[in-house]
Amino acid sequence: MNKIIFYAPVGNLVKGFKNGGAEAGCRKTIEILQKEGYEILLVEKPAKKSESKIAAIVLVFELFWVWLKLIFIFLTNRKSVLHIAGFYLNQVYFEWLIIKTAQKLDIRTIYEIRNGGMIDTFHEGSPRYKRFMKSILIDSSTILCQGYDYVVFLKEYLNRESVFYPNYIMDDFITDNETDRENEQIIKLIYFGRVVPDKNVEFIIDICNELKVMYIPFVLDIIGGYEEEYYELLTNKIKYYNLEKEVIFHGRKDFKEIYSYLKSAHFFIFPSKEKREGQSNSLTEAMGCGVVPIVSTAGFNSRIVEDDSLVIPLFFASEYANTVVGIWNQDQWKIKSNAAYKRVIENYTESIVKKSLLKAYNNLN
Repeated sequence: MNKIIFYAPVGNLVKGFKNGGAEAGCRKTIEILQKEGYEILLVEKPAKKSESKIAAIVLVFELFWVWLKLIFIFLTNRKSVLHIAGFYLNQVYFEWLIIKTAQKLDIRTIYEIRNGGMIDTFHEGSPRYKRFMKSILIDSSTILCQGYDYVVFLKEYLNRESVFYPNYIMDDFITDNETDRENEQIIKLIYFGRVVPDKNVEFIIDICNELKVMYIPFVLDIIGGYEEEYYELLTNKIKYYNLEKEVIFHGRKDFKEIYSYLKSAHFFIFPSKEKREGQSNSLTEAMGCGVVPIVSTAGFNSRIVEDDSLVIPLFFASEYANTVVGIWNQDQWKIKSNAAYKRVIENYTESIVKKSLLKAYNNLN
């Protein structure tokens, strides 16, 4: 078993602002497996180009082609393993078809539950949806769970053992936490990731306005891809609040460039309202650089941060601003920074998390 058939989105078919955490997480998994000597046979998950009927029809044909391609790969690589990055929802039926096809050909399967909201989706789904989802969860050789809540759910509801496999930072980016940045006179805020409405970036501008009203010196770096329409909304809001000097857009950058901004930043502002927020790569990476997170309750944020004072349950800009100012003025930033850094270094690094991934593969032998 040295070949892995990897069905997942990795970003080759998704460009700009749509290329986000899911793709980054899948690329990290591939990198770990390749480092361990596995050969990856990548079959990329097709991406719907738009919400039009034509795009939906095109996607159906693309999925059919992917299925045929997978059958050929199964037949010519009989001792391989199929690894599916699972996104369930409307993908559940095709994912079920892939797993059943693999089983018929004696190909072992690893189903990786990605993103947040799987439990709610399951409970709210139709009887038919639940039947297909249960079949996937029961019949797959091994289940990987991005969130620990999924591990508990599978054990209690299906009596199914699974492996906790959260997002993580790569070992190459682990350095000592440099807390001397607390002595700077200007508070440096940062947001990086997809610049989209579900991440609530316009609300971050509201937070900045609250800080300006309080006469707090600060700057905000926004890094990530965006659609022009949303970018225009944000820039208009910045002009309305007279924040042109404080808020800086950088567009998309690779993580090496983002890393340099993180090492000098003080607070990562993450008021996501995305219904299917999972374990944010951005959140983990920011904390791994000692940046203090101020987050919403979306997805697995609370469990990752593990500090209730940094989790704001309601979307009040003043609450976020007061949290930033309170930590800064009470000389708590260094303490919070070291705690965030320690949380990631002890739980969410490549060296730690890859043990779970490799254990899952070794159990298949």
